[in-house]
Amino acid sequence: MRMSLHRAVVAACTTLALPLAIGSSMAADIVDGPQVHWNYSAWGKKRASSQIYDLFGDYMSERTGGKFTAQVHYGTLSKPRDNLDGIKIGAFQAATYCASYYPGKMEAQTGLDLPFLPIHTLDQLAKVNDDYEEHPVPKAEFAKWGAKYFVSSVLPLYEVIGTGEPPKGLEGWEGKRIRALGPQGEAMELLGAVATTVPAPEVYISMDRGLLDMVGFANYSHLSYRIYELGDWFTSGFQIGSIHCGFMMNEQAYNELPDQYKQLMEEYRPWVYEKQVAALTEAEVKTGPETFREAGLQEIKFTPEDKAKFAEKAAKPVWDGWVKKMDEQGYNGQELLDLILSSAEKHKDFLF
Repeated sequence: MRMSLHRAVVAACTTLALPLAIGSSMAADIVDGPQVHWNYSAWGKKRASSQIYDLFGDYMSERTGGKFTAQVHYGTLSKPRDNLDGIKIGAFQAATYCASYYPGKMEAQTGLDLPFLPIHTLDQLAKVNDDYEEHPVPKAEFAKWGAKYFVSSVLPLYEVIGTGEPPKGLEGWEGKRIRALGPQGEAMELLGAVATTVPAPEVYISMDRGLLDMVGFANYSHLSYRIYELGDWFTSGFQIGSIHCGFMMNEQAYNELPDQYKQLMEEYRPWVYEKQVAALTEAEVKTGPETFREAGLQEIKFTPEDKAKFAEKAAKPVWDGWVKKMDEQGYNGQELLDLILSSAEKHKDFLF
């Protein structure tokens, strides 16, 4: 039964990842300008979370009558951890980044990786990320590498699938081995779990062999890597945290664009956020839990109030440690954290 479910889920997720039509109404609204071509360095393959750049070339080409074109190169221009350096030297005009891939280079960006932030939806996450990137410190971090932030990947908040007895609130995590990365792993250890870093392709076999009791993943990754086949229960509303990734541009390439092309990019941002949030919500909120329930897993629900309790016990010390680290690097760490928290409160009910 579970294998047939997996095949259905893969088909659904593949459909979600396909580019969405721009819309014929835009075709008549052509913006004139010079001929421009951009190359974009990405990794992996087309998926729901890649729409922020998969749709960029189609959008710009249609709005400019083919004058602005862009091509996404999956794994052929640069290795993922080299994209920041590639942007700096102008090897390509745009690229995907993940803050945690560049230790020591984008430290302020990792504030958006902190665990148990009061962020509950992808719409809210997108607005928080954009607000944060307007602060002078994150802007300066990008500028050091000749880069400019454009749009966030709004990667879904992580949930847990586990075996054995499920946790009850703050209790029941003690001694259990969980796949949880970076600050998320630090938070889980404060709950008594044993955090370990296991590459995504190795998670299934590690859990199958009993080396892991629990796995923290976005739901679409639980689906893609078939973790639900091995689990007894899954969480909903636990939302350990997200991983901050996005679309950056070479600053010089952007500055050389005419104003009308820059304006089109500003119009693209909310448009593509709406498309991406819709696709990811379908995969995360609907397809994932439905499949887990059908596979016989018990759902363990957590409310925003539960999440606040987790934040007090397991996240606050991690947040404080991050603030201290930022202070040591000459930043005002508390100001940066307060910006994230205030933006989360401001946009708690926002919907695209």
